[in-house]
Amino acid sequence: MRLLTKEDFGQVKRSKLKVRTPFFWGQAIHCTKNKAVRIGIITTRKLGDAHIRNRARRIVRELFRRNVSKIKSSASMIVLPRKNMLEQEFENLETEFISFLDKLGILK
Repeated sequence: MRLLTKEDFGQVKRSKLKVRTPFFWGQAIHCTKNKAVRIGIITTRKLGDAHIRNRARRIVRELFRRNVSKIKSSASMIVLPRKNMLEQEFENLETEFISFLDKLGILK
């Protein structure tokens, strides 16, 4: 359920569908050849030290895991967590993540 190769990331990055929210930035595509929802998480050094980047990735993976059943099965997406995310309660992040997915147009 992850984007692993450079080609997979490149395919999603070429898409025109980009969404920016206070907590996430992301892109998504609908790929008919894939039958599973796939996610790629990018954390840059701008976010902070390694332990902060790892925490942000863990949070996004957990948000994805809890809401994967709400996402269309042919979707591939890239998510970049933003610094504001680390200061929020998980429940708030979950509602923002769902609205983020809705803006990307990949909710069922």
